[in-house]
Amino acid sequence: MAEITGKGAGAVEEMVAVVRCSRVQGKVQKKYNYIGYGTCSGAHIAFAGPSACQYGCVGFGECAAACPFNAITMVNDFPVVDPDECVACGTCVGACPKGLIKLVPKGNRVIIRCSTADSAKVTKGICSAGCIHDKACIRKCPAEAISEVRGVVTIDQEKCMEFGPECKEVCIEACKKVHCLQPLSIEETYKQLKQAAA
Repeated sequence: MAEITGKGAGAVEEMVAVVRCSRVQGKVQKKYNYIGYGTCSGAHIAFAGPSACQYGCVGFGECAAACPFNAITMVNDFPVVDPDECVACGTCVGACPKGLIKLVPKGNRVIIRCSTADSAKVTKGICSAGCIHDKACIRKCPAEAISEVRGVVTIDQEKCMEFGPECKEVCIEACKKVHCLQPLSIEETYKQLKQAAA
């Protein structure tokens, strides 16, 4: 396409799917036993699914079923993405009824593994790993890459990467939740997630 249009093709950074939820690490309990059509979108209609966190992963594996490359494995009702198999096609992104799966560049240094918009009090009551919105990460980030968008803490990965590693990931140090804000070392992160889910 670049040749046809006469425009140079820029370097394309490899992407990978990440699940923005720490339900497993946070030991989130169920609020009810769901009996019905076993899909995430079906369960989501019933009070946002059986998880006590209304923003958390439903856990019926609709994303895994949709993935044409078998890159997602359900481990204890939680999707674990294999970064070596994921081609960032985005099918899983569209399959998640809560929008918890995002495509991010593999070169990213930090990822927020929580999508809650609940208050700190509510989050603490249901998830030991969930974001409590104290905004310490936002205040500490020298790149001003972290903000709260519609009640959810989000990283502008472009700003983060442009600033570079000299920040020494101070946002992770500032975060009071171990599993909420993490370095995005793809292989290590997914290995830890798989171990936590086992």
